[in-house]
Amino acid sequence: VAQLYLLTYCLSVGIVTTLPWTHNHSIIQFRVIMLSKSALTVVIGLAAFLPTISALAARRSIQQPQLQTLPISPTDNITGLPLLIKKIGLKLGRGKQLREEVVHKYFHGVDTQNIPQIVECFHPEGAIIRDICSLANRDVPYDQVGKLVSPEFLGERCREFLAAHPDCKVKFHHGPTCGRGLNNNWVYAHWYEEGTFSANSQGIEPDGSPLTVQGQTRFLVG
Repeated sequence: VAQLYLLTYCLSVGIVTTLPWTHNHSIIQFRVIMLSKSALTVVIGLAAFLPTISALAARRSIQQPQLQTLPISPTDNITGLPLLIKKIGLKLGRGKQLREEVVHKYFHGVDTQNIPQIVECFHPEGAIIRDICSLANRDVPYDQVGKLVSPEFLGERCREFLAAHPDCKVKFHHGPTCGRGLNNNWVYAHWYEEGTFSANSQGIEPDGSPLTVQGQTRFLVG
């Protein structure tokens, strides 16, 4: 398409330059050239975005990330795209999808032992973590159950766990799913991990026992 407009531009300039050089013809020539240049700029701009648009349409992760059984890499979803594209996605109503993919990015960081990627998923000012299943919190009001921690703290906790279970792999019973309602920013995930206890963990020596753990986690994604 860009080549077609380029050809049109060249032909228009060639045709107009054969006209006698009168004042009126000069104005016509100027307008035709400007219109041709504008059309060419628009087409080239669209052509530059076509690969990105096509990739987005083709990726299954963009369509239904909650149905994935494995964490999606940031390079395979919209969170790995430039900020401008992500903002366009928000304007097009893809906010819930973006939130699901942020959680996928976190679990993918755990699955690949990429601690910096894990840290990037949390707000620089920190995150509040709540263990609502803990027996110690049984009689504590929900709004009082929680601890503000830094992204680096969360990354370090993951690093310690992964160091003790270096072959740990993450999978989903049900992938990250954003709540279906206006202004619902909660993302739910039913995950499970498998591996081997093969290195020291919090002072406990390894015994080679298999790791099989699962849980359901809610993430409030802004």
